[in-house]
Amino acid sequence: MAIVTLKPAPLVKSGELTREFVEAYAAAANDPAWLAARRLEALRVFRDTPAPQRNDEVWRRVDLTALKLDRILAGIQLPASQAHLDAEAQRFLDPFIHADAPGVIAHVNGSPVASRLDPALRERGVIFADLQSAARDHATWLEQHLMTECVRLTDAYFAALHAVFMRGGVVLYVPKGVRIEQPLRAATWMTAGQRAGFNHTLIALDEGAQATLIEEFASPSPAKGATPDQTLYNGAVEIIVGKNAQLDYVSIQDWGRAVWNFTNERAHLHEGATLHWVAGGVGSRYTKSAIEADLLGERATALLSGVFFADCRQQLHYDTQQNHIAPACKSDLLYKNALRDEARTVWRGNIRVFPGAQKTDAYQANRNLQLSSKSRADSIPGLEIEADDVRCTHGSTVGRLEEEPMFYLRSRGVPEVEARRLIVEGFFAPVIERIPLEETRQRLLAEIARKIG
Repeated sequence: MAIVTLKPAPLVKSGELTREFVEAYAAAANDPAWLAARRLEALRVFRDTPAPQRNDEVWRRVDLTALKLDRILAGIQLPASQAHLDAEAQRFLDPFIHADAPGVIAHVNGSPVASRLDPALRERGVIFADLQSAARDHATWLEQHLMTECVRLTDAYFAALHAVFMRGGVVLYVPKGVRIEQPLRAATWMTAGQRAGFNHTLIALDEGAQATLIEEFASPSPAKGATPDQTLYNGAVEIIVGKNAQLDYVSIQDWGRAVWNFTNERAHLHEGATLHWVAGGVGSRYTKSAIEADLLGERATALLSGVFFADCRQQLHYDTQQNHIAPACKSDLLYKNALRDEARTVWRGNIRVFPGAQKTDAYQANRNLQLSSKSRADSIPGLEIEADDVRCTHGSTVGRLEEEPMFYLRSRGVPEVEARRLIVEGFFAPVIERIPLEETRQRLLAEIARKIG
């Protein structure tokens, strides 16, 4: 089957977004009135918000001169009601569509192609749906939570742009005391001709609830020697973990090499809540992600892990923030990067302890493994402490592939490429082992092996 043909967007000229086009976009998406109004408010904020500048500390190490955002915006198309799968999309999505999971959602270009939830969970009040279905079937709940508590459209330039066009993604709500033992699955595929994607993930767990959600994102890379049009992925993740609730959330991106990937992601943790958040990044031309955990209630725990592999001239930038607002909370961050060729990674992390957040226990570590002399890893940890009874530490390392383990493996007949793969997998193992699904672990390891060569 052919991928759906979308209508062009003639009202977008030279990247200038018009009210008329946003209204047409909302109508094509069948938005309820409140969501259409929120898009128009986001358009106003976007117009009033300055674009990122190199003199901003957060963007100081970022060069966006190659990003032709006006051209991308001029190519945004009105959403279609349905999407169909071609062979490439089918290969990626089939394992998700047919997965033995209590809930599955699969998207192509922001349109759902598969969605199901165990009827027993639905009867207990669980919501697991794409954004447009949730806007239709759970409008009151969604209006209350969508970009009102965690990520707000006033947060940043790309947050406002996301709010104008957000579509697709996942809405997950787990009521009080409901425990979902097996992982829920979601997958998103962008086709080569798609100019932009704006998935939104919203997760909310009530008191004592438990769930695991694994999301994977991918698109094809251009053929060698080809010069494809740039693609924008502008996503958002909102996580609300209620009192004594537990969430495991895994997000893996393997975008094609024409994708400029910008995300704003924030979690709110209430009293006694626990969040295990694992991020993986191996794709995209360029990535800039802001990831934040706000510990709002006493005894909340946030465990943040990341595994990232950059090659060729990829640039992967991650800004993390651990905000201790309530006392007696714990956060622990471990991000690991491997780089080869002329790739660059930037990790900029900060632990902030607010006044009154006594008995805070916080740690952050960034480990970088360089596989070539031309790669570059910038590691910038930071602490802001406004309480006096805390334990806050950080660690950061940048190193080359050690000769001793390579010699050991080579002397026992292991080929050089295989030896390199084993060492890199060992480097990533503490993070990859935290992914609670073998299929996802193996897919990530396979992509790492491909990058090693």
